[in-house]
Amino acid sequence: MVKEIKSEAKFTVFESISMIVGHSVGTGIIAVPYLATKNNFADVLWIVALAYIINVILHLLIAELSYNNGGVQLVKSFEGELFTGRLKKVFSWGMFIVYGLAIMIGVSGNINGGAQIIQSLFHLPFSAAQILYYLAAGIVAFLGMKAVGIAQKYTVLLLIVIVVFMTIGTLINPLNSITARPIHVNNVLALYSMVVFATSANQAVIQSVKGLGGDAKKIRFSIFVGFAISSLFALIVTMTVLIGIKGTLGKEMAYLQLGHSIGPWAVLLAGVFSLLALLSTFWSNTLSLRDVVHEQTGINNRLCWILATLPCILFSIFGISSFIILTRIMSGVVVLVAVMLIFTYNRSRRNAGSSPICGVLGTVPFQILMIVSTAICSVGALIPLK
Repeated sequence: MVKEIKSEAKFTVFESISMIVGHSVGTGIIAVPYLATKNNFADVLWIVALAYIINVILHLLIAELSYNNGGVQLVKSFEGELFTGRLKKVFSWGMFIVYGLAIMIGVSGNINGGAQIIQSLFHLPFSAAQILYYLAAGIVAFLGMKAVGIAQKYTVLLLIVIVVFMTIGTLINPLNSITARPIHVNNVLALYSMVVFATSANQAVIQSVKGLGGDAKKIRFSIFVGFAISSLFALIVTMTVLIGIKGTLGKEMAYLQLGHSIGPWAVLLAGVFSLLALLSTFWSNTLSLRDVVHEQTGINNRLCWILATLPCILFSIFGISSFIILTRIMSGVVVLVAVMLIFTYNRSRRNAGSSPICGVLGTVPFQILMIVSTAICSVGALIPLK
């Protein structure tokens, strides 16, 4: 039986699409170009295309699972559909800790990425840049779901404008030749894992289900269009970095390096792009983290946001400092959680007796495809590059 969906705010379709794009055009996409240099550009093309198909199907499943359970985050969906018996609450709290930590790791990596940009622009101590980013970025998410939806809408529009100018700036300068590289399975798997992770938006899709009031047609449209835009972003950012950067590409913040290769104006634009991309992911992730804590504890939303995000800033200051390491750790944890998602969705679909969002794309063959993709992503997130 499908539960009633309650939401603190309503989204327009464009705000829903922007939530998905804003979430996915963030931490991971900035890390994709470095992994792309380990592969041929033709591999980048088919991997981005395949990742789009996989993410559309996966997020349709996530949307329908949340829809069937009243628009809740994955932890409560697991509790409602998968966990049974005396240990139901034990399993639920265990998943709450694991899933919450996965999001916290991602937010910590996001804070470090934003701090790197602030430090490069204003030459602040890194810890000061981390705190400044956390406070400035947190204002929007602290205000709530509608504020995030509106902010994402204007952020996505601005990101599109910046990418257009950066692409033009790249093309009017001397370009690097794209040379063939030896294909190594480790590098292909690592790139596939990162692209799937980079263009995913689990939490944003659930927020869209709530914001759209469970309108199946609008939810499907938002997912198809949102991930198409995200995939295009990933492809254009990667392509321009590969053909436009002068010198050796570093592991982190490749778009900033591209800006330096084009000119002073592009440095500013690249910095704004990277910062906005990180901000948009920060908003969506911390809003989701707030919801996970609220659903588990029933505490006030704003207090939940503070309680959920304080460990993130502490971990970013005292924990792992490498942005790309944090990103790859989160990608590995998230894909493992995805396996449970498929089993939970299968049970939820049977219990509901209908499939208003997924239709045929939620049937068993596609569920198996998601498990296979998850296994590949898990390997790709952990194996060393060659």
